[in-house]
Parts: sequence; structure tokens; C-alpha cells
Amino acid sequence: MAGRLAFGLGIAPLVLLAVVSMATFVDGLNPGSIGFDFRGAYLSAAHAIVDGESPYPPVEGPALASQTAYVYPPLLAYLVIPFTILPESVAAILAVLGVAALLAATLVVLRVSDWRCYAAVLLWAPTTNALHMASASALVAFAAALAWRYRSTTWPLAASLGFGVAAKVILWPLLVWTFATRRLRATAYALLIGGVSTLVAWAGLGFAGLESYPAMLRRLADLEAGESYSVVGAMTSVGFGDGAARLLAVLIGLTLLVGCVVLARRGDDLRSFTLALAASLALTPIVWLHYLVLLLVPLAIARPRFSAIWLVPLLLWLTPLNGNGESIQPFLPALVVAAVLAVVLTGESPKEARPSTAVVR
Repeated sequence: MAGRLAFGLGIAPLVLLAVVSMATFVDGLNPGSIGFDFRGAYLSAAHAIVDGESPYPPVEGPALASQTAYVYPPLLAYLVIPFTILPESVAAILAVLGVAALLAATLVVLRVSDWRCYAAVLLWAPTTNALHMASASALVAFAAALAWRYRSTTWPLAASLGFGVAAKVILWPLLVWTFATRRLRATAYALLIGGVSTLVAWAGLGFAGLESYPAMLRRLADLEAGESYSVVGAMTSVGFGDGAARLLAVLIGLTLLVGCVVLARRGDDLRSFTLALAASLALTPIVWLHYLVLLLVPLAIARPRFSAIWLVPLLLWLTPLNGNGESIQPFLPALVVAAVLAVVLTGESPKEARPSTAVVR
């Protein structure tokens, strides 16, 4: 009883911080900003496709600096086309509800039944940010959850990763995990599914924007990386040059991928999978707060019952939802990711996620 009381008193300040921060954020919301990413990027791109136009902005145009430009592979825009028949405000509300459903489904897919975990995630700043933006980050987390849940079945694993990477490239390090764990057929089929679906989607645009797409991503990184929560953003905030910060991000990402491969060879699926997810965040030059809903996946696998680690992401309420802040704020997301990694990598894995020599080819 005394232990539970001490635990409750210990987490009370974090919970209070989250509740007050969330209430303040919701109170200050402009109704027109609900579903910001969805309205400004995804829905606009879908309307452009319906109208027979390219969803991609000019590389050197002002639209790319507006944070509302569509900068993703075309598949995501195609998925949003059904929403174009609805009034924008209705479509945005439905998109927000869809994000909430995807986040809940991520926990359900990973067999989390403890309601306290759902309540804790609802209090996370990344969750609030994902809901406010109606961000595709929830879709990324759901795809990763499906990949883990169906890791022993070739086609579902391949489909979840293939379409996941085709929707948002950030998940590509999970293909390193499938290859390193000798899920060779799943890796090949995922590459085929992702490649074909992307090619077909771009063909529907007459390949508009394909040639300039790499240049667009480079310019976007130049515009936004330094203000985001990525390794690049954190390091430039303390005086690192852009080139040095990007090199450090690549080194961190590659180190995580090497660890992923080493653990995979030892048959340690969960830890290998977790390092691949961490590499996804490390290698991405732009990381906004809603990207960190991806932490749901390793947490739900390693700790399906509520414990203190589920509340650590509440610390992210100390960071701004837009921009990466100052002083220690740009580093708080990295510290939260490190805490989750420490729990997964050093703790005892659930029985179904323990090292195994089983291989899916």
C-alpha cells in the first residue's frame, strides 16, 4: 500500500502538468486549425489530383516554406481522395477521429488491454499534436504495429511495411530488420509492394514531380530541419554546423542499424525491431512532436501493462508544439526516446517477444 501511494505521489506532478497543458492548449485552439496537416497538405493534394493537377509545389516556390505543402509520396494523397467530396471542416473532423482510432487500434493490435495505458497515451503531447494536425504519424505507428503483430506471416508483414513505406518513407529501416532477421521473402515482397504502389500512384500523376522530388526533400530539410526535434535540429540549436549535425545524425542512425543487425543475428526480435524504429527517427532530418507517437509501438510490446515509463513522454509538454524551443527543449524528445530504449533494451521482454530462432522467409 505504501509503495502504491509513493508511486501515485511521484507521478502526480507529471499527470497534473499534462492535464493543465492539454487544457490550456485546447482552450487556445483556433477551430480553423483543427486538422492542420490534413487540411493544408493531404486534402489539398487530393483535390489537386482530382482536378488533374500535380500535388507537388515548385522546389523554389514559397509554398514549400509554408509548412502546408504536400511533400510525401503520392499514395497518401490518393488515400485522402474520398474526403474531397465533403466540406473541408467535416473532412478535417473525420480525419482527427480517424487519427484517434488509429492510435487506439495500434494498442489493440499489440494486445494492450490495460486501460491505464490508453489514458496515459491520451495525455501525451505527441498525441495531442497528432490529433490537432490530423497527422499521418498515426498511420506510420499503426503500420509498424501491424508489422510486429504479423511478423511471423509473410504477406501481412510485407503488406504492412510495403504500404507503410509507400505512404511515408520514414519506416524504411524496418526493412533492415526484416532482412537481418532473415525474413527474406517478406523483405522482397515489401519492396515490391512499396515500389509498385508508388510507381502506379505516380503514373496516375503523369509522373509529375517525380524528377524534382529529391531536390524538394533537400530544400525542405534546409528550411525545417533546424527548427525541428531531429538530431539535426537539436545539434544546430547548440551551435553545430548543418553539415556536422547531419553527419552526426547519419552516424547515430547507422549505429542503431548495426545494433539492429547484431541483435537480429542473436534472434532477439524485439530489441532488433526497437533499434530499427529508433533509427527511423534518428535518420529523419525533420522530426516534429507528433512523430513520437511511434514510441507507442515498442512501449506497448515491451510493457503492455501500465508502469511509470508510460508517463515519461508527458515531459514533452515542456516543449513547444511548434518549433523546437530553446535551452534543453530541443533535446527533450531525444531524452524521452532514450528512456524508452533503455527500458526495452535492458528490461525483461514479454514471453511472446523473447529471443527466438524461428525464421520467416
